Formats: sequence, structure tokens, C-alpha cells
Amino acid sequence: MKTLTFGAAMMALAAPALAQDQINFVTNWGSDFYSSSYMIDWAERFNEAHGDVAQINYIGGPEVTPAREQLTAVRNGVFDMMFGAAGYYVGQVPEAYVLYASDMTPMEARDSGAFDMLAEIYRERANIEILGWVAAGVGYHIWLNVDEVPMGDNGLPDLSGLQIRSSPFYNTWLETMGATVVPVPAPDIYNALERGVVDGAAWPGLGTIEYGWNEFIDFRIDPPVWQFDNLVFVNGDAWDALSAETQEALRASVIELESAAYAHYASLAAAEASEIEAAGTTAYTMEGEMLETYMTNAASIMWTTLQEVAPENYDALREAFTN
Repeated sequence: MKTLTFGAAMMALAAPALAQDQINFVTNWGSDFYSSSYMIDWAERFNEAHGDVAQINYIGGPEVTPAREQLTAVRNGVFDMMFGAAGYYVGQVPEAYVLYASDMTPMEARDSGAFDMLAEIYRERANIEILGWVAAGVGYHIWLNVDEVPMGDNGLPDLSGLQIRSSPFYNTWLETMGATVVPVPAPDIYNALERGVVDGAAWPGLGTIEYGWNEFIDFRIDPPVWQFDNLVFVNGDAWDALSAETQEALRASVIELESAAYAHYASLAAAEASEIEAAGTTAYTMEGEMLETYMTNAASIMWTTLQEVAPENYDALREAFTN
């Protein structure tokens, strides 16, 4: 039987205590965050169904280990399993940029073999077994606190003169539209908007209500670009040590979760969009040729980045992850 190293901090999920395989599990975000709670619920259901052979024990979120250090912790065997954003760890596995660039759903990527290609790269680069891509279906927007959406002569957003909340992930995209990027951690976006430090933010289609700063937003630029990159990561040695029965159960459960999660997050995003619009935010939707150009430009940024940081795998990944 495997030994848990964080027994005192562990919050065991419902399952028999004597399961053959014990799997400790962390999340990039706290247990009350919408995506973490969804995965904790999944782990509980897994334990109920397979608790005689395996038990997933939730250890915690960033309060246990900072999110951007969690892949290293899993890689070093501190934790067995993690749910989190591939984009946090592109320094270790730069090929993860393909998840943003691609227009495939997780289900299409799995059926075509594209997912397996990326999983092999994770195993080689980081000794990580990737079980699934379990949070797509939601993209990223520009949210603006302005009187009107500034548009350039080319029919695309012109953010010149605007200070836009960003993180390294968004910088190139925003700068191509003329924005001055301002690094602001997610919990501080509210204060930055309230104080006029920024004129808007780059952010996904979920979470503005949770953080409360939607009250400062006049416009959301649609459609969203890219998509969520959340994966289930497992330490390679820990994976190899699991029984064949546990491995089979985990794979089957995560594959089922991929399609359920895709629909779940898309539904959440649609509901949040409706709520935000009802509260006064206007959806400014790109249309026609400009819509296609807007989407193509965003995807091209990610493909170019992938080519720069992972040239040895770029051609194969682009072919595999393109519909």
C-alpha cells in the first residue's frame, strides 16, 4: 500500500479506508472555487464507485503548495495527482500552448490521437501522466470599463491609450491591439478597476461574478478566444505503481468526465454571461470578416509562441491539433 505524506493535513473523501491504492490529490485553486469543487465532487463519486480498490484523498489547494509550484511537487512525488492549468507550467512543458491554439474539443483531441501525443510529451519532459483535459468549452474575453468600445480603421478593437489588466499569458494579444498591459493578480482586479488603475481586464468567461468586479464592466468583447487548459496530472512513478484495475478505473472515469465537464463549463459560462448582461454589461460581438480575423489573430499568437518555444514538436502538434 502507498503511504500518504500529508496525513495530518489530508481531508479524506468518502471511501473505505483500506483501499489498495491511496492517491493524494491537490488543486491549483481553493476547494470553494467553482472548478476545484467540481473536481472534488468527481473524486467523491470515484471513491463511491471504486473505493474497494482505490481512494482519492483531497489534500488541499494553494494553501498547501502555491499553484505555480504544484507541478514540481507532483513531479517530485510530494503529491500523486493534481488538477490545474497547463499554462502555469509552460516553462516545464511548453507544448501546452497547443491547448490554447487548437480549436479542437477534448473529445476530438482524444478520438484523433492528438491528446495521446501531448501526453507522451508530458511523460518525457516531466514524468507526468496526463489523464485528461477536463475543463475546456470556455474561452477568454476583453472586459472594458469605457463609454464605448474603441475600434480601429481595420474593424478590430483598438486599445491604444487603455490600461488593461493582464498576465504574461495575455500580454502579446493585448499589445497587438495597442493596450498598455498592467500585471494585476486575480484577487486585486476589483480594486484596480474601482480605483481606475486599469480600464479593463483580459479574463475568461467565468469568474467575474465570483470576484465581484463585473459591476465595473460596461462591455465584454465577443466571441471568446482560445479555451481553458485544465488537465488532470499524475506523477509518472505513482501512476506506474497503481494496480491495473485502478488505472483502468481512473482512465474510464476521466474520459467520461471530459465530455461532462465540457458541457458543464459551457453551461456555467452561458449562465454567467446572461447574468452579467442583465446587470448592465453589453456584449460587443465581432461580426463577419472581422470576427474571423479577430479569432485567427488570437490563434496565430499561440501557434507562433508554440513554434518559438517548442520547435521540435511544433509541426506534429499543429497537424494533430488542427481540425
